[in-house]
Amino acid sequence: MTRAQSDVPSAAEAILRIGGLPFPAPSDDTSGWLVLADPDGPIDLPRLFPDIEVRVEQSSGAFDAALSQREPSLVVLIAPPAGPGDLERVAGWLTAHSRTSAVLLSAHQAVAVRLHALELGFDDAVDLSSDPMEVVGRLSIAGRRTPGAGRATGDRFPVGAGAELDLRARAIRRDGHLLSLRPKELALLEFLAHHPGRPFSREELLKNVWRGVPGNERMVDVYVFLLRTKIEPDPANPVHLLTVRGSGYLFDPPAVFGEHSSNVNEPPTQR
Repeated sequence: MTRAQSDVPSAAEAILRIGGLPFPAPSDDTSGWLVLADPDGPIDLPRLFPDIEVRVEQSSGAFDAALSQREPSLVVLIAPPAGPGDLERVAGWLTAHSRTSAVLLSAHQAVAVRLHALELGFDDAVDLSSDPMEVVGRLSIAGRRTPGAGRATGDRFPVGAGAELDLRARAIRRDGHLLSLRPKELALLEFLAHHPGRPFSREELLKNVWRGVPGNERMVDVYVFLLRTKIEPDPANPVHLLTVRGSGYLFDPPAVFGEHSSNVNEPPTQR
């Protein structure tokens, strides 16, 4: 256990003592949270979120049994002890239970595991060595977020007015036409769509999407431009794939009502 990990409970508790979390508390839900974790691990969620019913199971079998008996508002997997089978189990659960959100917490070096969780449809995947305020804050946000806000439903989900990302076809479907995507266009759009409303710097996108392949930040700009030509009604004035001054890029998904689309969030950005 690294020192950064073991600092998570103590630092977060200090925040609580000073005057509460710097984020709104998760909404109280009678279904509560279900966690797969080592009780002696780096973070004690029942203590950090005393106003939420947090049930912790320490084995995959007990976790699976608990999941089959209830519909938690938030599922949290902490790896270890959570393994690939647990991720697959939760991913299958999410496809049939739209009221549940899911978050994976894992060690700093487990980058591939976190990316895999996001690909499976988890709402967030957090590095346990991150700043303790960020770890607790992102759990708080996930606990009160509309479940599935960043999750694809089936093989298609909306990414713009009249535009859908078709994961099976690896393309954009727009007004009845299929627009092919380069592999990195697909990876970039899917990554941003799994984190709606959260800005990512060019450096972060190079790390998470290009995964260490040599490149420069201008390459990210080029791919964002290409995506805008495919999902935005007016690429010069984007409303979904936004530039956040000083932070990078953010995806603001459309909220679909009948045949009309609108933004989920008011753009907090300079375009």
